[in-house]
This record gives sequence, structure tokens and C-alpha cells, in this order.
Amino acid sequence: MATSTRAWGLRTLLRDWASDPGGIVTFLLGLSGLAFFLWVVFQWGPSSARPAIGDLAFIPTGIAAVALAWRAARLSRLPAPTRRAWALLGAAFGVTLIGDVLWAYYELGLETAPYPSPADAAYLLFYPLVLAGLATFPAAPQTPAERTAFWLDVTTVFLGGWMVIWYVVLGPTALASGAPRLEKVLTAAYPIGDLILIFGIATMLLRRPEEGSRGALAILAGAMGLFLIGDLAFGHLSLTDRYETGGWPDALWMLAQAGFGVSAQYQYWRGRLGQTAVHAPPADPHRVSSLPYLAIGLGYLVLIVAARGASLYPLGGMLTGAIAITAVVVTRQLLLLRELRAIAVTDGLTDLPTRQHFTSLADREFARALRYSRPLAALLIDVDGFKTINDRFGHAVGDEVLRLVARRMREAFRQIDPLGRYGGDEFVVMLPECSEREAVAAAQRFVRAVSGSTVTAGGEGVSVTVSVGVAAADGLKDVGSLLRHADDALYRAKRAGRDQVVSYSLTPA
Repeated sequence: MATSTRAWGLRTLLRDWASDPGGIVTFLLGLSGLAFFLWVVFQWGPSSARPAIGDLAFIPTGIAAVALAWRAARLSRLPAPTRRAWALLGAAFGVTLIGDVLWAYYELGLETAPYPSPADAAYLLFYPLVLAGLATFPAAPQTPAERTAFWLDVTTVFLGGWMVIWYVVLGPTALASGAPRLEKVLTAAYPIGDLILIFGIATMLLRRPEEGSRGALAILAGAMGLFLIGDLAFGHLSLTDRYETGGWPDALWMLAQAGFGVSAQYQYWRGRLGQTAVHAPPADPHRVSSLPYLAIGLGYLVLIVAARGASLYPLGGMLTGAIAITAVVVTRQLLLLRELRAIAVTDGLTDLPTRQHFTSLADREFARALRYSRPLAALLIDVDGFKTINDRFGHAVGDEVLRLVARRMREAFRQIDPLGRYGGDEFVVMLPECSEREAVAAAQRFVRAVSGSTVTAGGEGVSVTVSVGVAAADGLKDVGSLLRHADDALYRAKRAGRDQVVSYSLTPA
């Protein structure tokens, strides 16, 4: 099912982009970026033409990236913060374009490459503008504990990036002698900009961006990663005067700029479809990101490379032991976190989310519905006569009844609907993009599915039925109020005879 959904999404994307001017520009952007990459790798053409091609090829790519970003920024269907974010990113792509134009003028028109130059000022503006743009994208709200974990993770990634940048560029720059002070300051400014870029990428990936921007930001993160690697390669090669226009850092920059345009077009396309046209399951607020651990591994990798010439005694052996201890501790921590997370978020009997975990998911769905004025409904489900089943047939049969109801819930409701065991014999469902009337229809289908089910106890079939209360979030300010309304409707359903659905606001079904 997931594979066919992805295939349908790709077919839809290709069809829509083929009929959209921005989509056609994006296809051309991807082809030109690939052609430039192959040109660099295979050294096609005469060497005398390399400076001209290496400088001028960036200008149409930059124009396309700016145009696509501003197009996304002007799409009224996108939330205002998302539009502002793309406007800032468009400005970042724009100053890079200005830098490319100035650099081509110096190198091709004046046949000189001054350093520093106004082109460097334009290039350096890229970093703060990108950071501002990434920070502007709306993201899921965070609890104080989640905020603390977020900043610890961002700091870990930043420090790992610092180790790489210090070893590759900043350290050698600081030790370089003979260069003018302004040149050394400017040379150091680029890797500091890369640190800003690492901070922005880490913040973007760890903040759990809103669903409507998630795909575009994933593409953008990949493009930013290529840009970062190209920057570091350029800085390292420049320290030894080995950089030449049309070298492999240029290939990475070209692919990155093409990626900037693709991400902007993807955002525009998703916005045209509508924020909730492809509503994905809510992001898990209790997930453990692998990014900080990758940063730790990257930092130790740099340390190994830097110390590869050190003598075995004393630092070599101690460094090896320190790396091994860290690897063992991190592995143990990851296993423990995985185990604790499973205990914390999953009910052991039904394999549904626990009440606490469900509440976290529901809070985010409610915040999304409130922010975008979208419909949202909740169901509270109670197993009819559960105490009698337990007393007559025993708790083992009661447990089997609860597992049966949980299975029917997973079969009856959508993948995007947060489910949970609310406590005892009560279950809960959140229905994004559903009005109260639509939620009643979904609840009735579920009640019918359960009513035809039995659990065997000592050769006797135990019939299972459920009662459901339905409520909509219209006019409410928090999840607690929504669930209280659903609970009131559930109470009325049980008083009315059970095995039925009652809505809080509509005529009882």
C-alpha cells in the first residue's frame, strides 16, 4: 500500500510539473546541474573554456533558484510564516547570484580575481539569510523537556561540525603566515558561515517542521549539505592554492543550487495542492534522532584522521581506548533509549499508544487544526459490559477482548488517525480533517465491525460490542475540552442502551 501511494505521488508530481512553468524550469535546472557535474568529472571540452563555463553556468541556475523561491513566497495558500521563510531563502539565493555575477565580471571581464572583493560580501550574506529563513518555518510546538533535548541535540551537532571545520579550514587558516590580516579574516569568515549553516540545518531537521513543508525542507537540507561540503573543499584547496574554477567544489555548488530550486518548486506544488492534501501521520514527539550520534561519530572520525601520525604511546593507545569507550556507551544508551521509549509510548497489552503518548500526538493535531482552521474530531470508545466479562470469564478473556478492539481500531481507521488506549476498557481516536458528521459515520462503521466479533472462552463465544462518543473541535481551545465533550457523548450512548454512537452536538445516531 505504501509503495503504491508513493508511486501515485510521483506520477502526480511528474504530471503536474510537466504542465507548470515552474516545474518545467525545475526539470531543466536538474538536467543542467547534472550536465555541469558530469562536465567537471569527465573534464569535457578544452581547458581554455573552463573558466568561462565554470563562472557563467552559475548565473542561469541562480536566477532559476531565486525565481522559484520567490514564487513559493508569493503563494497565498501557504501559511504566512512559510511564505516569509521562502522570501528570506529567495534573498539568500539572490545574494549568491549577485556574488556569482560579480565574480564572473572580475575573472572574465577584468581578467583578475581580487580577494577580498564585493563578491565576497555578497557570498557572506548568504549564511545569515539562510539561517533566518530556516528559523522562520513553522514547526511543532515543544514542551519544556522537548525544548531542552532539542538544544542539547543541536549543540552536539554544532560541536561535531566545529571539529570538522576547525581541522579542515579554520585551524590551518589561523596558523597561516604571510597573508594580509584582512585576507585571513575573510578566509576565516567562510568557515564560520559554514558553522552557521550547520546550526541552521540541525535546527531545521530537529524541530519537526510542519507537514506542508516537510518534503521541501528534506530536499533543501540535502542541497545545503552539498553546499557545505563544497564550501569546505573550496576553503581547504584555497589554503594550498589548488582551487581552480571548474573544479569539483563547483560541481557540488551547482548541484546544491539546483537543489535549492527543486525544493522551492516542491513547496509551491504542495502548497497548490493544499496544506492537507496529503495528510501524513503526525510526527512522533518521542522519537530519538540519529543526527547527534552521527555528529559524535563524525567528530571522532576527524580526531582519528588528525591523530593518525601520533605515536602509539601515550596518546595513540589512549585515543583508541577513548573512542572505543564512547562507542560502547553510545550503543548502550541507544539500546536503553529504544527500550524505554517502547515502554513509555506503547501499551503492552494492545500495542496502541499509551494515554500520555496519545495526548502528545493529539496536542499537535489540535494545534495544527487550530492554526490552519481545519476540521478535527475525537472519538471515545468504551467496551460494553467489560466488568461483567472479566467477572464471569476471567481477566485473560478480558485481555483478549481489549486486544480484539485494538485490532478492529487499526483496521477501521486511517493511518493518519492517532489511536490510543485511554485507560481500562476505554480507547480514544483523533480524526484529522473530519467534521463531526464524518466522524459519526466513521464511528458507526467501527461499531458494526466490532459487533460481529466474538472471543472464545471455554468453548463459549463471548460477543463484543462498543459504545462511542463523538465530538468536534469547532470553537474549542484545547484537547482537554474536546475529549470532555466526547466523554459526555459516550456517557449518553451507554445510557441509551450501548452498542451505538452518540454525537455531542448532532442528533444521536
